[in-house]
Amino acid sequence: MDESLTGKPPFKPLGLPHRITSSNSATNLHGTDEPDDHERDGRVLVLLTGGTMGMKPNARGSLEPKAGYLAEQMRLMPELRERRMPAYEVVEYAPLLDSADMVPQDWRRIAQDVARSHNQFDGFVVIMGTDTMAYCASALSFMLEGLSKPVVLTGSMIPFAESYSDARRNLVMALIFAHAGPSEVVVFFGDRLLRGNRTTKVDALALSAYDSPNFPPLASCGVALRARYDLALAPSSEQRCKAFTQMETKILVFRMVPGFDDKALLRCLESDELRAVVLELYGTGTAPARRAGLLKALRAARSHNVLVVATTQCKRGGVVLATYEVGRLLEEEGVVAAGDMTTEAAATKLAYLFGRYPGDMDAVRELVGVSLRGEISHPDAYLRPFFEAPRFKSSGSIESDPTKRPPAPPPAPTRPAHREPPPRDVGQRRRDIALGAALGVGLALVLARRR
Repeated sequence: MDESLTGKPPFKPLGLPHRITSSNSATNLHGTDEPDDHERDGRVLVLLTGGTMGMKPNARGSLEPKAGYLAEQMRLMPELRERRMPAYEVVEYAPLLDSADMVPQDWRRIAQDVARSHNQFDGFVVIMGTDTMAYCASALSFMLEGLSKPVVLTGSMIPFAESYSDARRNLVMALIFAHAGPSEVVVFFGDRLLRGNRTTKVDALALSAYDSPNFPPLASCGVALRARYDLALAPSSEQRCKAFTQMETKILVFRMVPGFDDKALLRCLESDELRAVVLELYGTGTAPARRAGLLKALRAARSHNVLVVATTQCKRGGVVLATYEVGRLLEEEGVVAAGDMTTEAAATKLAYLFGRYPGDMDAVRELVGVSLRGEISHPDAYLRPFFEAPRFKSSGSIESDPTKRPPAPPPAPTRPAHREPPPRDVGQRRRDIALGAALGVGLALVLARRR
Protein backbone atom coordinates (compact mmCIF):
# COMPACT_ATOMS: atom_id res chain seq x y z
CA MET A 1 0.00 0.00 0.00
CA ASP A 2 1.22 3.49 -0.82
CA GLU A 3 2.82 5.40 2.05
CA SER A 4 0.40 8.27 1.49
CA LEU A 5 -2.30 6.16 3.11
CA THR A 6 -0.32 4.36 5.78
CA GLY A 7 2.31 5.32 8.30
CA LYS A 8 3.58 8.88 8.56
CA PRO A 9 2.53 10.81 5.46
CA PRO A 10 5.05 13.07 3.73
CA PHE A 11 2.50 15.89 3.58
CA LYS A 12 0.22 17.79 5.92
CA PRO A 13 -3.30 16.35 5.53
CA LEU A 14 -6.54 17.84 6.70
CA GLY A 15 -6.65 17.86 10.47
CA LEU A 16 -9.44 16.71 12.72
CA PRO A 17 -12.61 18.73 12.11
CA HIS A 18 -14.21 20.83 14.81
CA ARG A 19 -17.64 22.46 15.01
CA ILE A 20 -17.54 26.21 14.57
CA THR A 21 -21.14 27.30 13.94
CA SER A 22 -24.69 26.18 13.25
CA SER A 23 -28.04 27.61 12.21
CA ASN A 24 -28.85 27.99 15.92
CA SER A 25 -25.91 30.37 16.24
CA ALA A 26 -27.39 32.52 13.49
CA THR A 27 -30.78 32.49 15.21
CA ASN A 28 -29.32 33.57 18.55
CA LEU A 29 -27.40 36.34 16.82
CA HIS A 30 -30.42 37.81 15.05
CA GLY A 31 -33.27 37.41 17.52
CA THR A 32 -35.73 34.90 18.85
CA ASP A 33 -38.51 35.45 16.31
CA GLU A 34 -36.77 33.21 13.79
CA PRO A 35 -37.24 29.42 13.55
CA ASP A 36 -35.25 27.15 15.82
CA ASP A 37 -33.53 24.10 14.41
CA HIS A 38 -36.32 21.78 15.54
CA GLU A 39 -38.82 23.84 13.51
CA ARG A 40 -36.89 23.37 10.28
CA ASP A 41 -37.55 20.60 7.82
CA GLY A 42 -34.11 18.94 7.79
CA ARG A 43 -30.49 19.03 8.94
CA VAL A 44 -27.39 19.39 6.79
CA LEU A 45 -23.77 18.94 7.79
CA VAL A 46 -21.37 21.37 6.11
CA LEU A 47 -17.75 20.23 5.88
CA LEU A 48 -15.47 23.18 5.22
CA THR A 49 -12.12 22.00 3.84
CA GLY A 50 -10.88 25.27 2.34
CA GLY A 51 -11.02 26.86 -1.08
CA THR A 52 -11.71 30.29 -2.51
CA MET A 53 -15.12 30.67 -0.87
CA GLY A 54 -13.63 31.22 2.58
CA MET A 55 -10.48 33.11 1.55
CA LYS A 56 -9.47 36.70 2.24
CA PRO A 57 -6.65 38.85 0.81
CA ASN A 58 -3.47 38.80 2.91
CA ALA A 59 -1.04 41.69 3.44
CA ARG A 60 0.48 41.08 -0.01
CA GLY A 61 -2.92 41.12 -1.70
CA SER A 62 -2.99 37.39 -2.43
CA LEU A 63 -5.95 35.22 -1.44
CA GLU A 64 -5.41 32.74 1.38
CA PRO A 65 -7.73 30.66 3.60
CA LYS A 66 -8.98 32.44 6.73
CA ALA A 67 -10.14 30.24 9.61
CA GLY A 68 -13.62 31.11 10.89
CA TYR A 69 -14.33 33.65 8.16
CA LEU A 70 -16.90 31.64 6.22
CA ALA A 71 -18.76 30.70 9.41
CA GLU A 72 -18.97 34.39 10.26
CA GLN A 73 -20.44 35.17 6.83
CA MET A 74 -22.99 32.38 7.15
CA ARG A 75 -24.24 33.78 10.47
CA LEU A 76 -24.91 37.07 8.67
CA MET A 77 -26.83 35.60 5.71
CA PRO A 78 -30.60 36.25 5.99
CA GLU A 79 -31.30 33.52 3.39
CA LEU A 80 -30.05 30.85 5.77
CA ARG A 81 -32.42 31.98 8.53
CA GLU A 82 -35.58 31.36 6.50
CA ARG A 83 -37.90 28.67 7.77
CA ARG A 84 -37.76 26.85 4.43
CA MET A 85 -34.00 26.41 4.66
CA PRO A 86 -32.64 23.34 6.47
CA ALA A 87 -30.88 23.57 9.79
CA TYR A 88 -27.14 23.26 9.34
CA GLU A 89 -23.98 22.63 11.28
CA VAL A 90 -20.59 23.76 10.00
CA VAL A 91 -17.46 21.77 10.72
CA GLU A 92 -14.17 23.40 9.76
CA TYR A 93 -11.05 21.38 9.02
CA ALA A 94 -7.67 22.56 10.18
CA PRO A 95 -5.67 23.67 8.39
CA LEU A 96 -7.87 24.93 5.58
CA LEU A 97 -6.35 23.82 2.29
CA ASP A 98 -6.18 24.98 -1.28
CA SER A 99 -7.65 22.15 -3.36
CA ALA A 100 -4.31 21.78 -5.18
CA ASP A 101 -2.89 20.54 -1.87
CA MET A 102 -5.59 17.92 -1.32
CA VAL A 103 -4.56 14.27 -1.68
CA PRO A 104 -6.32 10.89 -1.31
CA GLN A 105 -5.86 10.94 2.45
CA ASP A 106 -7.93 14.12 2.54
CA TRP A 107 -10.64 12.42 0.48
CA ARG A 108 -10.53 9.62 3.02
CA ARG A 109 -11.14 12.05 5.91
CA ILE A 110 -14.15 13.56 4.13
CA ALA A 111 -15.59 10.13 3.29
CA GLN A 112 -15.16 8.94 6.87
CA ASP A 113 -16.90 12.01 8.29
CA VAL A 114 -19.83 11.61 5.90
CA ALA A 115 -20.17 7.90 6.70
CA ARG A 116 -19.87 8.52 10.45
CA SER A 117 -22.61 11.18 10.39
CA HIS A 118 -24.76 9.54 7.71
CA ASN A 119 -27.69 8.72 9.98
CA GLN A 120 -27.65 12.02 11.91
CA PHE A 121 -28.14 14.36 8.93
CA ASP A 122 -30.37 14.55 5.87
CA GLY A 123 -27.54 15.61 3.59
CA PHE A 124 -24.01 16.93 3.35
CA VAL A 125 -22.23 19.90 1.77
CA VAL A 126 -18.50 19.80 1.13
CA ILE A 127 -16.95 23.22 0.54
CA MET A 128 -13.58 23.12 -1.18
CA GLY A 129 -11.45 24.69 -3.87
CA THR A 130 -12.46 24.29 -7.49
CA ASP A 131 -9.22 23.12 -9.11
CA THR A 132 -9.46 19.49 -7.98
CA MET A 133 -13.15 19.30 -7.11
CA ALA A 134 -13.85 16.91 -10.00
CA TYR A 135 -11.24 14.48 -8.66
CA CYS A 136 -12.63 14.67 -5.13
CA ALA A 137 -16.24 14.27 -6.30
CA SER A 138 -15.33 11.28 -8.45
CA ALA A 139 -13.35 9.65 -5.65
CA LEU A 140 -16.11 10.18 -3.06
CA SER A 141 -18.69 8.64 -5.38
CA PHE A 142 -16.75 5.36 -5.28
CA MET A 143 -15.53 5.55 -1.67
CA LEU A 144 -18.98 6.09 -0.13
CA GLU A 145 -20.56 2.64 -0.25
CA GLY A 146 -24.21 2.39 0.75
CA LEU A 147 -24.84 6.13 0.38
CA SER A 148 -28.51 7.12 0.66
CA LYS A 149 -28.17 10.88 1.32
CA PRO A 150 -27.14 13.77 -0.97
CA VAL A 151 -23.49 14.83 -0.83
CA VAL A 152 -23.08 18.19 -2.59
CA LEU A 153 -19.64 19.60 -3.38
CA THR A 154 -19.42 23.30 -4.07
CA GLY A 155 -17.09 26.27 -3.94
CA SER A 156 -16.76 29.60 -5.67
CA MET A 157 -14.58 31.42 -8.15
CA ILE A 158 -14.78 34.65 -6.14
CA PRO A 159 -14.57 34.72 -2.32
CA PHE A 160 -17.24 36.02 0.05
CA ALA A 161 -14.87 38.89 0.85
CA GLU A 162 -15.53 40.49 -2.54
CA SER A 163 -18.61 42.65 -3.15
CA TYR A 164 -19.37 40.73 -6.34
CA SER A 165 -19.19 37.00 -5.69
CA ASP A 166 -20.72 33.71 -6.74
CA ALA A 167 -20.12 32.27 -3.26
CA ARG A 168 -23.49 33.20 -1.78
CA ARG A 169 -25.69 31.55 -4.42
CA ASN A 170 -23.53 28.43 -4.67
CA LEU A 171 -23.69 27.95 -0.91
CA VAL A 172 -27.45 28.53 -0.64
CA MET A 173 -28.26 26.18 -3.50
CA ALA A 174 -25.87 23.53 -2.20
CA LEU A 175 -27.72 23.55 1.13
CA ILE A 176 -31.07 23.25 -0.65
CA PHE A 177 -29.94 20.30 -2.76
CA ALA A 178 -28.26 18.65 0.22
CA HIS A 179 -31.63 18.74 1.94
CA ALA A 180 -33.85 17.66 -0.95
CA GLY A 181 -31.64 16.56 -3.82
CA PRO A 182 -30.69 13.21 -5.34
CA SER A 183 -28.98 10.70 -3.05
CA GLU A 184 -25.57 10.62 -4.71
CA VAL A 185 -22.36 12.64 -4.86
CA VAL A 186 -23.02 15.76 -6.93
CA VAL A 187 -21.45 19.11 -7.71
CA PHE A 188 -23.40 22.36 -7.67
CA PHE A 189 -21.71 25.20 -9.48
CA GLY A 190 -23.03 28.25 -11.31
CA ASP A 191 -26.62 27.29 -12.00
CA ARG A 192 -26.43 23.52 -12.46
CA LEU A 193 -26.39 20.37 -10.36
CA LEU A 194 -24.06 17.80 -11.95
CA ARG A 195 -23.27 14.19 -11.17
CA GLY A 196 -19.96 14.28 -9.35
CA ASN A 197 -18.12 11.62 -11.35
CA ARG A 198 -19.25 13.20 -14.63
CA THR A 199 -17.87 16.67 -13.95
CA THR A 200 -14.73 18.34 -15.17
CA LYS A 201 -13.46 21.89 -14.84
CA VAL A 202 -13.68 23.56 -18.24
CA ASP A 203 -12.98 27.23 -17.47
CA ALA A 204 -10.42 28.82 -15.17
CA LEU A 205 -12.15 32.22 -15.08
CA ALA A 206 -15.89 31.81 -15.70
CA LEU A 207 -18.43 31.49 -12.90
CA SER A 208 -19.83 28.42 -14.69
CA ALA A 209 -16.47 26.71 -14.41
CA TYR A 210 -17.78 23.14 -14.36
CA ASP A 211 -19.45 21.05 -17.01
CA SER A 212 -20.74 17.51 -17.46
CA PRO A 213 -19.97 16.87 -21.14
CA ASN A 214 -21.44 13.38 -21.45
CA PHE A 215 -24.35 13.44 -19.01
CA PRO A 216 -27.27 15.86 -18.62
CA PRO A 217 -27.47 18.09 -15.53
CA LEU A 218 -29.56 16.63 -12.73
CA ALA A 219 -31.02 20.11 -12.19
CA SER A 220 -30.76 23.59 -13.68
CA CYS A 221 -31.66 26.75 -11.80
CA GLY A 222 -33.27 29.75 -13.46
CA VAL A 223 -36.50 31.51 -12.63
CA ALA A 224 -37.77 28.00 -12.01
CA LEU A 225 -35.99 24.78 -11.07
CA ARG A 226 -35.72 22.27 -13.90
CA ALA A 227 -34.96 18.96 -12.22
CA ARG A 228 -34.13 15.67 -13.93
CA TYR A 229 -34.18 13.42 -10.90
CA ASP A 230 -35.36 10.61 -13.16
CA LEU A 231 -31.70 10.42 -14.21
CA ALA A 232 -30.44 10.22 -10.62
CA LEU A 233 -29.11 7.09 -9.00
CA ALA A 234 -31.47 5.21 -6.71
CA PRO A 235 -30.65 5.53 -2.98
CA SER A 236 -28.75 2.57 -1.61
CA SER A 237 -30.83 -0.04 0.17
CA GLU A 238 -27.99 -0.88 2.55
CA GLN A 239 -28.60 -0.15 6.21
CA ARG A 240 -25.24 1.51 6.78
CA CYS A 241 -23.04 3.85 4.78
CA LYS A 242 -19.39 2.83 4.80
CA ALA A 243 -16.29 4.69 3.66
CA PHE A 244 -13.86 2.60 1.64
CA THR A 245 -10.47 4.20 2.23
CA GLN A 246 -7.83 1.87 0.78
CA MET A 247 -7.40 3.79 -2.47
CA GLU A 248 -4.45 2.74 -4.62
CA THR A 249 -2.42 5.78 -5.67
CA LYS A 250 0.21 4.18 -7.95
CA ILE A 251 -1.61 5.34 -11.07
CA LEU A 252 -0.36 7.74 -13.75
CA VAL A 253 -2.05 9.74 -16.51
CA PHE A 254 -0.37 10.30 -19.89
CA ARG A 255 -1.62 12.48 -22.72
CA MET A 256 -0.65 11.47 -26.25
CA VAL A 257 1.15 14.14 -28.28
CA PRO A 258 1.89 13.55 -31.98
CA GLY A 259 5.48 12.53 -32.62
CA PHE A 260 6.82 12.83 -29.06
CA ASP A 261 9.35 10.30 -27.81
CA ASP A 262 7.93 7.13 -26.25
CA LYS A 263 10.96 6.34 -24.10
CA ALA A 264 9.64 8.16 -21.03
CA LEU A 265 6.37 6.20 -21.26
CA LEU A 266 8.34 2.96 -21.67
CA ARG A 267 10.41 3.68 -18.57
CA CYS A 268 7.27 4.24 -16.51
CA LEU A 269 5.46 1.16 -17.78
CA GLU A 270 8.46 -1.03 -16.98
CA SER A 271 8.15 -0.14 -13.31
CA ASP A 272 7.03 -2.89 -10.96
CA GLU A 273 5.56 -0.25 -8.63
CA LEU A 274 2.99 1.02 -11.13
CA ARG A 275 -0.54 -0.41 -11.12
CA ALA A 276 -2.26 1.38 -14.00
CA VAL A 277 -1.89 4.12 -16.59
CA VAL A 278 -4.69 6.27 -17.98
CA LEU A 279 -3.72 7.03 -21.58
CA GLU A 280 -5.49 10.01 -23.14
CA LEU A 281 -5.81 9.10 -26.83
CA TYR A 282 -7.24 10.90 -29.84
CA GLY A 283 -10.88 10.78 -30.87
CA THR A 284 -12.59 7.46 -30.26
CA GLY A 285 -9.33 5.88 -29.14
CA THR A 286 -6.71 6.14 -31.85
CA ALA A 287 -2.93 6.32 -31.57
CA PRO A 288 -0.15 6.23 -34.18
CA ALA A 289 0.19 2.66 -35.41
CA ARG A 290 3.59 3.44 -36.99
CA ARG A 291 5.21 4.28 -33.64
CA ALA A 292 7.02 1.10 -32.72
CA GLY A 293 8.04 2.65 -29.42
CA LEU A 294 4.40 2.98 -28.32
CA LEU A 295 3.60 -0.66 -29.07
CA LYS A 296 6.78 -1.69 -27.27
CA ALA A 297 5.70 0.33 -24.23
CA LEU A 298 2.26 -1.31 -24.24
CA ARG A 299 3.81 -4.77 -24.40
CA ALA A 300 6.07 -3.82 -21.51
CA ALA A 301 3.02 -2.77 -19.50
CA ARG A 302 1.41 -6.12 -20.14
CA SER A 303 4.52 -8.05 -19.10
CA HIS A 304 4.81 -6.00 -15.88
CA ASN A 305 1.09 -6.44 -15.08
CA VAL A 306 0.30 -2.75 -15.56
CA LEU A 307 -3.23 -2.02 -16.74
CA VAL A 308 -3.52 0.57 -19.54
CA VAL A 309 -6.90 2.32 -19.78
CA ALA A 310 -7.72 4.57 -22.73
CA THR A 311 -9.73 7.77 -22.44
CA THR A 312 -10.31 10.41 -25.10
CA GLN A 313 -8.82 13.88 -25.29
CA CYS A 314 -12.18 15.10 -26.59
CA LYS A 315 -14.59 16.65 -24.12
CA ARG A 316 -17.57 14.81 -25.54
CA GLY A 317 -18.04 11.28 -26.81
CA GLY A 318 -16.14 8.23 -25.74
CA VAL A 319 -13.57 5.59 -26.59
CA VAL A 320 -14.53 2.60 -28.71
CA LEU A 321 -11.25 1.02 -29.70
CA ALA A 322 -12.70 -1.19 -32.43
CA THR A 323 -13.91 1.82 -34.43
CA TYR A 324 -10.60 2.10 -36.35
CA GLU A 325 -7.93 -0.45 -37.13
CA VAL A 326 -5.31 1.43 -35.11
CA GLY A 327 -7.60 1.25 -32.09
CA ARG A 328 -8.14 -2.45 -32.61
CA LEU A 329 -4.37 -2.97 -32.51
CA LEU A 330 -4.26 -1.26 -29.13
CA GLU A 331 -7.05 -3.53 -27.92
CA GLU A 332 -4.99 -6.55 -28.97
CA GLU A 333 -2.13 -5.22 -26.81
CA GLY A 334 -4.37 -5.27 -23.74
CA VAL A 335 -5.58 -1.65 -23.67
CA VAL A 336 -9.02 -1.28 -22.04
CA ALA A 337 -11.49 1.38 -23.21
CA ALA A 338 -12.81 3.81 -20.60
CA GLY A 339 -15.90 4.66 -22.66
CA ASP A 340 -17.07 8.20 -22.03
CA MET A 341 -15.61 8.49 -18.53
CA THR A 342 -13.74 11.67 -17.72
CA THR A 343 -10.06 11.35 -16.94
CA GLU A 344 -10.86 12.26 -13.33
CA ALA A 345 -13.42 9.48 -13.05
CA ALA A 346 -11.19 6.93 -14.78
CA ALA A 347 -8.21 7.64 -12.49
CA THR A 348 -10.19 7.58 -9.25
CA LYS A 349 -12.19 4.52 -10.33
CA LEU A 350 -8.93 2.65 -10.92
CA ALA A 351 -7.71 3.78 -7.50
CA TYR A 352 -10.89 2.36 -5.99
CA LEU A 353 -10.88 -0.90 -7.95
CA PHE A 354 -7.23 -1.71 -7.26
CA GLY A 355 -7.85 -1.00 -3.59
CA ARG A 356 -11.05 -3.04 -3.52
CA TYR A 357 -9.58 -6.01 -5.45
CA PRO A 358 -5.86 -6.04 -4.60
CA GLY A 359 -3.90 -8.44 -6.78
CA ASP A 360 -6.93 -9.33 -8.94
CA MET A 361 -6.14 -7.74 -12.29
CA ASP A 362 -8.90 -9.66 -14.08
CA ALA A 363 -11.59 -8.24 -11.77
CA VAL A 364 -10.30 -4.71 -12.25
CA ARG A 365 -10.08 -5.11 -16.02
CA GLU A 366 -13.64 -6.43 -16.17
CA LEU A 367 -15.12 -3.67 -13.98
CA VAL A 368 -13.45 -0.70 -15.71
CA GLY A 369 -16.18 -0.63 -18.34
CA VAL A 370 -19.03 -1.38 -15.93
CA SER A 371 -21.07 1.47 -14.45
CA LEU A 372 -20.66 1.38 -10.66
CA ARG A 373 -21.93 4.87 -9.76
CA GLY A 374 -23.28 6.15 -13.08
CA GLU A 375 -19.82 7.23 -14.23
CA ILE A 376 -19.95 5.60 -17.67
CA SER A 377 -22.57 5.27 -20.40
CA HIS A 378 -23.42 2.38 -22.63
CA PRO A 379 -21.63 2.86 -26.01
CA ASP A 380 -25.00 3.13 -27.77
CA ALA A 381 -25.45 6.51 -26.05
CA TYR A 382 -22.63 8.10 -28.05
CA LEU A 383 -21.97 5.68 -30.94
CA ARG A 384 -25.38 5.38 -32.57
CA PRO A 385 -25.50 4.38 -36.26
CA PHE A 386 -26.37 7.17 -38.69
CA PHE A 387 -29.50 5.46 -39.98
CA GLU A 388 -30.98 4.93 -36.51
CA ALA A 389 -33.61 7.53 -35.67
CA PRO A 390 -33.82 9.07 -32.15
CA ARG A 391 -36.26 7.30 -29.88
CA PHE A 392 -38.92 9.31 -28.07
CA LYS A 393 -40.65 8.75 -24.78
CA SER A 394 -44.42 8.80 -24.58
CA SER A 395 -44.20 12.37 -23.26
CA GLY A 396 -42.50 13.47 -26.49
CA SER A 397 -39.07 14.12 -24.98
CA ILE A 398 -36.02 12.37 -26.35
CA GLU A 399 -34.79 9.46 -24.28
CA SER A 400 -31.65 11.00 -22.76
CA ASP A 401 -30.48 8.62 -20.05
CA PRO A 402 -27.04 7.51 -21.28
CA THR A 403 -26.66 5.02 -18.44
CA LYS A 404 -29.36 2.82 -19.90
CA ARG A 405 -29.06 0.72 -23.02
CA PRO A 406 -31.53 2.13 -25.54
CA PRO A 407 -34.37 -0.27 -26.26
CA ALA A 408 -34.42 -2.04 -29.59
CA PRO A 409 -36.32 -0.03 -32.22
CA PRO A 410 -39.71 -1.37 -33.18
CA PRO A 411 -39.80 -3.36 -36.42
CA ALA A 412 -40.53 -1.31 -39.52
CA PRO A 413 -44.13 -1.61 -40.70
CA THR A 414 -44.48 -3.93 -43.69
CA ARG A 415 -46.59 -3.12 -46.72
CA PRO A 416 -49.56 -5.52 -47.04
CA ALA A 417 -49.18 -7.97 -49.89
CA HIS A 418 -51.07 -7.09 -53.11
CA ARG A 419 -54.07 -9.32 -53.56
CA GLU A 420 -55.56 -10.07 -56.99
CA PRO A 421 -59.37 -9.91 -57.13
CA PRO A 422 -60.97 -13.34 -57.25
CA PRO A 423 -61.81 -14.53 -60.78
CA ARG A 424 -65.45 -13.96 -61.84
CA ASP A 425 -67.76 -16.35 -63.73
CA VAL A 426 -67.68 -15.59 -67.54
CA GLY A 427 -71.38 -16.38 -68.02
CA GLN A 428 -72.40 -14.04 -65.24
CA ARG A 429 -70.31 -11.28 -66.80
CA ARG A 430 -72.18 -11.69 -70.14
CA ARG A 431 -75.59 -11.58 -68.42
CA ASP A 432 -74.62 -8.35 -66.64
CA ILE A 433 -73.66 -6.74 -69.96
CA ALA A 434 -76.96 -7.78 -71.60
CA LEU A 435 -78.99 -6.43 -68.68
CA GLY A 436 -77.20 -3.11 -68.89
CA ALA A 437 -77.84 -2.83 -72.60
CA ALA A 438 -81.58 -3.60 -72.19
CA LEU A 439 -81.93 -0.91 -69.50
CA GLY A 440 -80.26 1.58 -71.81
CA VAL A 441 -82.67 0.83 -74.73
CA GLY A 442 -85.73 1.01 -72.47
CA LEU A 443 -84.66 4.43 -71.12
CA ALA A 444 -84.19 5.72 -74.68
CA LEU A 445 -87.77 4.65 -75.74
CA VAL A 446 -89.30 6.40 -72.73
CA LEU A 447 -87.56 9.66 -73.59
CA ALA A 448 -88.68 9.42 -77.25
CA ARG A 449 -92.40 9.08 -76.34
CA ARG A 450 -92.25 12.18 -74.13
CA ARG A 451 -91.04 14.23 -77.07
